[in-house]
Amino acid sequence: MPFPIEQRIKFFVFVIESPSAPDLYHRRSEGEIVRQAVELNGISCVVKTAISLEAFIACLKIGLTEAMAQRPGYVPLLHISAHGNAQGIQLSDGYLMSWQELKDHLRPVNQALGGSLVVCMSSCEGYAGIRMAMHLDEVDLPYFALIGCGAQPTWGETAVAYATLYHQLWRGEHISNAVQAMRIASGNDLFFLEHAEKSRGDYIEYINTVDPARGQANLEQLVANESPESQQNLKRMQNAP
Repeated sequence: MPFPIEQRIKFFVFVIESPSAPDLYHRRSEGEIVRQAVELNGISCVVKTAISLEAFIACLKIGLTEAMAQRPGYVPLLHISAHGNAQGIQLSDGYLMSWQELKDHLRPVNQALGGSLVVCMSSCEGYAGIRMAMHLDEVDLPYFALIGCGAQPTWGETAVAYATLYHQLWRGEHISNAVQAMRIASGNDLFFLEHAEKSRGDYIEYINTVDPARGQANLEQLVANESPESQQNLKRMQNAP
């Protein structure tokens, strides 16, 4: 059930898009699609185009600051639209930004917002952005929550998914329910929500379970339990050129 109006968070959508050359040629702009969709609900939306790293940083440090100053009392939802893969995203000029680098750009923004930054990654493998929270030696997290797709969504799926997400949040739905709605509306079940604290906690738990010495001993015992014939075959394969 949606939250009552007085309990709903006031937000606006801040889009940073970095289209590829073919996108520019074909005049494909996800930012404009998102803006038109959310403004039907009266949601404010700012769209900035960043064709280079310098422009991307300017959007985060200057553009976002100006947008918040013009909308006092409203929380920004950061929507990043770019081509990407499991290692990071690519800007218009071909610059490859790893998740490690994007994390370094987002951390001060999240810190400035009191740890409340929600990042909507609109890119292929955008859900891989949870890697930004998997660092044991860093206390400051790069975001509060991240929403992204675990595969390669189509343009249509992405547009419908995020338009649905922002519509549901505007209605006062809990963010987890809004993400479920975007899966249903887009027909793509691979859109996910992950909180940074959970990503970091799961990673720490994984690291704590890793015991190389014990693993080696277990493997040695596994081999020892093999039949003499199997052991001979394994040794023959190991010594093969």
